Amino acid sequence: MKLCLVSSIVCMGLCALLLLACSPKENAVLRVGTAAEYPPFNYEEANQFGGVDMDLCRRIAQKLGMDVRFTKFYFNELFSALASNKIDVIASALTITDERKKTMDFSLPYYTANQDLVVRKDSNLTIDKLEDVGKHLVGSLSNTTGHIYLDEHLIDRDLMPKENLLLYPTNLDAMNALMAGKVEMVVIDDSAVLGYAKQFPIRVAFTIATREHYGLGMQKGKVLNEKINKALEQMLNDGEVQEILNRHLMKE
Repeated sequence: MKLCLVSSIVCMGLCALLLLACSPKENAVLRVGTAAEYPPFNYEEANQFGGVDMDLCRRIAQKLGMDVRFTKFYFNELFSALASNKIDVIASALTITDERKKTMDFSLPYYTANQDLVVRKDSNLTIDKLEDVGKHLVGSLSNTTGHIYLDEHLIDRDLMPKENLLLYPTNLDAMNALMAGKVEMVVIDDSAVLGYAKQFPIRVAFTIATREHYGLGMQKGKVLNEKINKALEQMLNDGEVQEILNRHLMKE
């Protein structure tokens, strides 16, 4: 009787092991953070994340045999989310800068952008040189390269009163402030002007040729970073990144 009991327990254990061995393995998850409000690079529509950044991450995850999960944050929250291991990647039209490199790693660059100063279409405002901007009320998403550029090149040089630069938690807030007449212009990446021009009656009044490069922000020193970069490098070399860019930028 005891022998039968022991045999039954052994059989049950073997069956359990076989079931575990035969069950499908779950893929690792690439956790991606985005502001999702910068069309055509990242946006949310009908509870779906879309744009250049999202398609890049989906394809990279696929090449790495991973699933992908997108989480929406305010732009300023993305940096702390990365530092606190809530996400593996920031994919949000993020410019590669030396200051940001102190706290994160970056992927290879995949796009080059400039800064545009946009005004309402019905505005008569003209800008001939950067110094002219300092006389006007300008809206900006906080902590962006546009915000930082105006800080360093105008405010820090006493060419613009600090109170003339109004900072907002989202680009949509800045654009709505422009429409409401609370600011006279908004500084924003030229890549985003393509998307926002479909939502708001705006025109470009001045372009600052910053020639900044977008990259994926990643936690410092992670092995995963090398794999992401290798996948992205393959996509750059075989033209897949350009195909993604064309698909989103040309339809704008």
